[in-house]
Amino acid sequence: MNNLSKIYKYLFFLILLPIITYSHDGQEERLKFWKDYYNPKLEVVQQDVPEIKIILNKIGPFFQLETNVKNFTLTPDQDLKNNNTWTGYGKLFINGVYTTRIYNRYLFLKEMPIGENEFKVILSSNMDTDIAYNDKVISDSIIIQFPEYNFAEARSRAYGLSIQCEFSDEGKINRDKLSKKGMKVSESSKYLQCRQDSQKLLKEFKKQMSKLQLIHYEVTMASRLESIEVWKNFERKRISLSQARKKIIEIDNNIDSKIRDRLELVHKR
Repeated sequence: MNNLSKIYKYLFFLILLPIITYSHDGQEERLKFWKDYYNPKLEVVQQDVPEIKIILNKIGPFFQLETNVKNFTLTPDQDLKNNNTWTGYGKLFINGVYTTRIYNRYLFLKEMPIGENEFKVILSSNMDTDIAYNDKVISDSIIIQFPEYNFAEARSRAYGLSIQCEFSDEGKINRDKLSKKGMKVSESSKYLQCRQDSQKLLKEFKKQMSKLQLIHYEVTMASRLESIEVWKNFERKRISLSQARKKIIEIDNNIDSKIRDRLELVHKR
């Protein structure tokens, strides 16, 4: 490369550097502009600053979000009418995703995401503007684990429920009836269905299972469903006891081979 080429290259670099720097600074300004544009804030000017506190109440198998506000009024009748910092509604975000507006103290939740969940409610004016104090949005958030127990606790609960299938009062009665017929407690669709239901607790923790645990769980659950159908057919007198027992042996013998086949598929991927 001759000296003239080097000079041109150097001058090009000097010209380009400010452009790159300016472009970077301009990008930050543009990001701030669009952030403020899409998430506008309305600064509190009154002496009594609004406050918010949220609580998640469990009602039976469902949940209810309770939103308590102070120095602020929820006004569903004034939507898009006033833009002040003392009336409006709440914006509910679940795990960072906008979900719905809150116009009342209580909100019934039909579904709860599995795992650790963040519930956040931001106070908003009637004109859909976030309310802020000292440039900080007024909000409250809570972290809720659902289900309320972890994988290890779920396994313990599932085991406890499976034990009750035989040793609860109802389980003992069923076991005694079968015993008088020369049958085991496991030779009953009712007992096996109870065992199946007890293990459904673990379904919510599939993501936390190891590959082997997941394969074993899915194969076992599927095999038990097959066994339940076998004993239902026996109880309906569609097959004999010897036929039922033969089919059960086949199902049990196939469990290990099914697990091996699933594991081989996983290793090939």
